[in-house]
Amino acid sequence: MIILEQPYVSEFLQQTIVRLQIPVLATDYSCNLEYAPAMNLMQPGPFFNKLKEAEYPLLFSNSENSTELVNQYGPDLQVTKNLNFFKDKSKLREIFSALNPEMWFRRIKLEDLADLDVATLSFPFVIKPVRGFASIGIHAVHHRDEWNNVLENIRKEVTLMRNVFPDVVVSLDDFLLEKYIEGTEIAIDAYFNHAGEPVILNILTHLFSPGSDMSDRLYMTSAEIIRKYHGAIVQYLEQISRLRDLRNFPFHLEMRQEPGGTFIPIEINPMRFMGFCVADVEHYFYGINPYEYYFLQKRPDWDTILASRGHTLYGMFGIDIPKHLDKSKIRFNYDRFIGHFSKVLHHTKMDYTKFPVAIYLFAEVPENRFSEFETILYSDLSEFIDQE
Repeated sequence: MIILEQPYVSEFLQQTIVRLQIPVLATDYSCNLEYAPAMNLMQPGPFFNKLKEAEYPLLFSNSENSTELVNQYGPDLQVTKNLNFFKDKSKLREIFSALNPEMWFRRIKLEDLADLDVATLSFPFVIKPVRGFASIGIHAVHHRDEWNNVLENIRKEVTLMRNVFPDVVVSLDDFLLEKYIEGTEIAIDAYFNHAGEPVILNILTHLFSPGSDMSDRLYMTSAEIIRKYHGAIVQYLEQISRLRDLRNFPFHLEMRQEPGGTFIPIEINPMRFMGFCVADVEHYFYGINPYEYYFLQKRPDWDTILASRGHTLYGMFGIDIPKHLDKSKIRFNYDRFIGHFSKVLHHTKMDYTKFPVAIYLFAEVPENRFSEFETILYSDLSEFIDQE
């Protein structure tokens, strides 16, 4: 069963829903989607009654905007309890303290940030919304003299994003301060099946430019990356499954692996995979339909899949407009950006005046041409932005 909500449902997801005839909650938004006439739409009463009949229902959503509906119609469901638990990053820190006791964190109100004496904190640290999405409000602070600039950027983001997402998705009133985790950042789409076993659908490394960059500019994967991390991540997810009942639970997990090999979770986004159209990368990169695999409880045959991928790098680019620019006075040149890449697999243009991203683009290159990806990672994007 699936709940489709704003801000975006990809054509690929809609086609999958129609093909599998997955029951869809009938809302004003879902009923007006392009493929709605062919969908198996159900009114809220029957939809949530069916959910309640199953002890561990297969429930998925493309968007955390659906959180309010789940809380309204199914407050006592186990999936609702898990949804609310993992969406609050401070609660996430509490449960993971059993696995990572050295991680410090502190919760603080927006109005108290200006009075915070950062000299009392250990550097480097990260500040992020307690409930967040798409790197909004996330900043790394490496030195004390960066703090005032970070505060100013947070104020700007609060002004720009206050009414873009509902409070249950992005809350810019409460923030979490926590230890900056050194090491490789890894993102996965996965689910725990009916037996509570982890099934990994994708593994990407999140690359950053130097300094305090925390953007979603580049996520990358390859056969080498999947083989390197898959076994260790499965073992780590098995530890997580013992901390809480997570059967039939889809999620997107971002974490870092410290130099010694320890995994430290950054966030778990419950009931969904990567946001907007980004979960579709499994299809474009590896031929895996993540929605089908979850609902039909399928496991990827990674040995067979990776055997055909050779020495190829796959990149997912989420391009935001630099914060110092007035979006009303610039024009992002989509064609010029797309033309940078030698092999584009898919792209989705976004309205950057409304959302934090201008375009999502999936591309591939031979591993000896990583420089094509690296150029975008380090770019200030000025070559793709025209002043009006």
